[in-house]
Amino acid sequence: MFTYITRKINIISLTKNVVFFKYILFFSVFFLFVQHNSSAIELKICANDIRLEDPSAPNTNVSIDILKQAVSNMKKKLDVNLKIDYMPWSRCLFLLEKGEMDAALIASFKEERAKYLDYPPDAGGKEGRPCASLYKIACSGYVVVTLKSNPFEYKGDVKLLPRPVRVARGYSIVSDLEDIFKNDLEVSKSDMINLQKLLRDKQGSVITHFAYILDLKKFQKLSEQLKIHKKFYVQKSYYIPFAKKSAFPKQYRLSLWNEIRNVYNNKELISNLISKYYSNQ
Repeated sequence: MFTYITRKINIISLTKNVVFFKYILFFSVFFLFVQHNSSAIELKICANDIRLEDPSAPNTNVSIDILKQAVSNMKKKLDVNLKIDYMPWSRCLFLLEKGEMDAALIASFKEERAKYLDYPPDAGGKEGRPCASLYKIACSGYVVVTLKSNPFEYKGDVKLLPRPVRVARGYSIVSDLEDIFKNDLEVSKSDMINLQKLLRDKQGSVITHFAYILDLKKFQKLSEQLKIHKKFYVQKSYYIPFAKKSAFPKQYRLSLWNEIRNVYNNKELISNLISKYYSNQ
């Protein structure tokens, strides 16, 4: 009888130990899982919400594809959690200046912005010529659009543009255009709204932004009445600049720019990324 009781006690004790071990194992695995996920470095990027109007717009998707591929390549060495927030461009720049966002998608170099944004090493005056930067995510710019019925041909003198001149708010060229055209400048929510106004009013011109040449197909598809002028209003490199006050480690910023360079200069990869949008034109 004593032996039976002792054996039963041992079995109960063993069962308790097994249960206790299971609890220890469960919480250890859970702790490691939480620790692993909390170790991911968050990369918060803000983007102009003008691009939300047409989610399939190539100028948004190609840039995001390049960024996501670059971040994916970075993950081989560093755990990065990418988050993209769309908002008015003025708010994006405001949050970058405060350091509440890490970087912008996509932004050109401006001396004023360089006070609170870190750009790649060859940006700005170091670039030499338009779109020569190795770290650009797009060679973008602005084009002039008028009606085909208007004999005007843009040759570089912005003051000769048919009025009213229309441009989307948030673009870096708005302040310059306001100084030139004053009351003859109409600032609207998006390029598409401006083009529709041009078609409706049958007068004036529109300065539209493009990130990739295929964007122009989108404008041409809107109406056969539209004329896209061959001479660019401006063409320049666009980047993923980081906020100087960003918590994203500085040693990894160049790593991301290098990965963007590797993706952008991979002609086969870029061709594949862009080709899927051509099929939708």
